[in-house]
Amino acid sequence: MPGRRLAIFVNGCFWHGHDCPRGSRVPKANRDYWLAKVERNRARDLRNLRALEEAGWRAETVWECETRDTPALIGRLSSLVGDKGETG
Repeated sequence: MPGRRLAIFVNGCFWHGHDCPRGSRVPKANRDYWLAKVERNRARDLRNLRALEEAGWRAETVWECETRDTPALIGRLSSLVGDKGETG
């Protein structure tokens, strides 16, 4: 959202190592590979968030598990974009 200088990332809990039950699980097969993969994703996410913030942008992350509570998600997103209920 360039006009608001706002970037919203929607991250999968497993792929980005969220601390929820889905994000905390590690597959039994190729365990070392997956641990390293998720850690690389987390490091990249942190670099990207810092770069955006240094450039004057707000960066927010919505986690996959948060998308299941639609009313809470709508409230959060409305708050982020400054929506006061206007239409159009």
